[in-house]
Amino acid sequence: MGLKGSKLYKTMRHRSSLVPKGYVPISVGMNGETTKRFIIHTTTLSHTDFLELLCRSAEEYGFTNDGVLRIPYETRAFEEWMKKDGKHKMGKVKPI
Repeated sequence: MGLKGSKLYKTMRHRSSLVPKGYVPISVGMNGETTKRFIIHTTTLSHTDFLELLCRSAEEYGFTNDGVLRIPYETRAFEEWMKKDGKHKMGKVKPI
């Protein structure tokens, strides 16, 4: 089916400024790299590999972080991991 045929895509297209229920906005990128924004399903937060990314985030930014959750990881590698695992729901967010 792909992203364009999914309910997530339709929701994002009509309400671009809102995050759909059950999803979390995140920003992924290393310091010198342009960051990309994604929305991920909340079930992804409990995945072992994602928990490691959260630990990296806590080490880099601390536990108190205002705004969107920032993940210090290469964006391309993050996208490949999400696609490879396949069971995670993810969408890219277009910049405003």
